[in-house]
Amino acid sequence: MNSSIELISIGSELLSGRTLNTHAQTLGAALTEIGLTLSRDTTIPDEIDTIQSVVKEAFERTDIVVVSGGLGPTVDDITREALAALFKVSIVTSPSGLAEMTRRFDARGISMTPASARMALILEGAETLLNSVGAASGQRLDLPDLGKTLFIVPGPPKEFAAMLSDHLVPWLRAAFPDAAPLQLRVLTTQGIGESSIVTMLEAAGFQYSEISVGFYPGAGMVEIRLNAPTEKAAALDDAERMLRELLHDYLID
Repeated sequence: MNSSIELISIGSELLSGRTLNTHAQTLGAALTEIGLTLSRDTTIPDEIDTIQSVVKEAFERTDIVVVSGGLGPTVDDITREALAALFKVSIVTSPSGLAEMTRRFDARGISMTPASARMALILEGAETLLNSVGAASGQRLDLPDLGKTLFIVPGPPKEFAAMLSDHLVPWLRAAFPDAAPLQLRVLTTQGIGESSIVTMLEAAGFQYSEISVGFYPGAGMVEIRLNAPTEKAAALDDAERMLRELLHDYLID
């Protein structure tokens, strides 16, 4: 199974500027911690045709897709309908999801309406992912004929984060037992610009194809981040050593 993962955030409010979308940051950090990669982040409106085409295209590139948003009780929450039609499955009520929602509503002294009950709907064949901080159930749909897996989770940030920690990350750890976090080295410089650093490194022949090098300028400083798989730790050490020698007059860490 491909270890890269794509995220598709659904919600017209995310594109209008009304709502800040932090899902890529949250998911990317979680994946990095276990040694996997968020390869693409796409935000799309609540439109059935768009949802279907973007999810289909994502599965042409990768084996695991996470879709967030559009699982609420209102008429514009159409994620389930779009994906059920795409994968030619029915929409059914999750008994465990409905029971959990009923418990939550009863605890608050609120009667559940038919609209509220929509949040317990899942795609036929999907596993219910109970929501520990909200109402709408998440779900995981395995597509064995394609060798693919689709996660569908709520969009509110706290619920999204809970779905990751409660369900997605444990599943990924089990699916990729050999995954390991990238080794990271961070150097911070002051008094020299990014372009000058690059020029200096090129002149010194700094080339390490086995590691990733990133430059992050800001507030009069430049942060240089080096990372590599665990098996490339020796190359990472060599690269850090060379950078420290070249930039010793500007390092502040």
